[in-house]
Amino acid sequence: MNSNLNRNSSGFLANWFLGYIMVIILLFGVNSSLAQSVNNQIVVGERFTIESKILNEKRTYSVYLPASYKNRPEQKYVVAYVLDGERNKFLEVSGIAQSMHSVQDLKLQIPELIIVSIENIDRTRDFTPTNSTNYLDREDIAAFKTSGGAANFMAFIENELMPEINSKYRTHDQDLIIGHSAGGLFALHCLLENPELFTYYLIIDPSWFWDHNYIGKRGKEVLQQKTDLKARVFIGLANNLKDDKRHYQWGVEFFDLLQKNPSPYLWEAFKYFEDEKHLTVPIPATYYGLRYLFQPYEIDLNEVTENPSVLEEYRKKTSEELLLEIKPDEWFVNRIGYVALYDRQIPDAAISIFELNTRNYPNSLNVWDSLADAFIVKGYYDKAKSCYERILELSPTNSNAKKKLEELKKM
Repeated sequence: MNSNLNRNSSGFLANWFLGYIMVIILLFGVNSSLAQSVNNQIVVGERFTIESKILNEKRTYSVYLPASYKNRPEQKYVVAYVLDGERNKFLEVSGIAQSMHSVQDLKLQIPELIIVSIENIDRTRDFTPTNSTNYLDREDIAAFKTSGGAANFMAFIENELMPEINSKYRTHDQDLIIGHSAGGLFALHCLLENPELFTYYLIIDPSWFWDHNYIGKRGKEVLQQKTDLKARVFIGLANNLKDDKRHYQWGVEFFDLLQKNPSPYLWEAFKYFEDEKHLTVPIPATYYGLRYLFQPYEIDLNEVTENPSVLEEYRKKTSEELLLEIKPDEWFVNRIGYVALYDRQIPDAAISIFELNTRNYPNSLNVWDSLADAFIVKGYYDKAKSCYERILELSPTNSNAKKKLEELKKM
């Protein structure tokens, strides 16, 4: 069980980081690697409507597919279900997620995600687990009269929306939920009442106040008894101390319950954003949340070029800590191999990196061609020939491999 309680005074660096992320989002619509161009327009995603029998209404959601989706038909993807998923939130989360996985920029902090952004009809009804008109010390909030429909909304996601997404797209069994404010309250409700629904929980400044800290009281009941949780949980808390100090107190108390839970496959982190308020915290919390939730997935360029054997344990590590069966990304590892081969001129390391790629992706023409390049740099011409012969076994008409073999015969 891992934990991290961090009161973070971010100062100048945090402001710089926030500005950087905002630039990414503003440029999102002109990034050709992020979306497809249709008739000179950049298409980020697509909106769909689903008829819900459980909710007795039509619901709209948007889908972002990662850049590799069409080119890698064998690959499966984690799905991130985003609450409050109107246009701005859809662009925000998709932009951050894409910027954190970029083979071209040698960044592999998180896996590529399918983003499913669920738009609202009545968020008070859908996100709240009890019917209550209470807000801290008031008991007469008229806007809360429709509250208490979280169980139905959870059933809609589990029994209607998820089956539709899984039938349309190539998805892993492990899913992520991202919720802010009342959406964070709903995510906590899922964790307590239906913890197998999601594997990853990114919870941003949730509404602890709801119904006299209902979720905290329910957390004590559940988390003191349940010992088989399998999840990674990130809670980001804004600075709401001027509004009411209980927000921070209840957040710390709930995190303490997570820390004390003995489940061996429960990982949790808590980050306090001292310089952010309730409405400004989603962007930095989304970045840090994704970074924590998928930390075992990250591959560091410098670490691999110095010691390629670290990739040998990658599959085991991600399986145990991410609860996800996944191999090191073929194209990212290939890129690192070429950095080692040409930029840093350490061909032995490059050979080790490329060889690992051939073991993970034995039917890829690309990995055998790259390994041949490294063998040629070292002068291992017979080994290079065997690579091109392997390519021809996989693709008998491959003209490049034939040409390379003819060239090697003359050496």
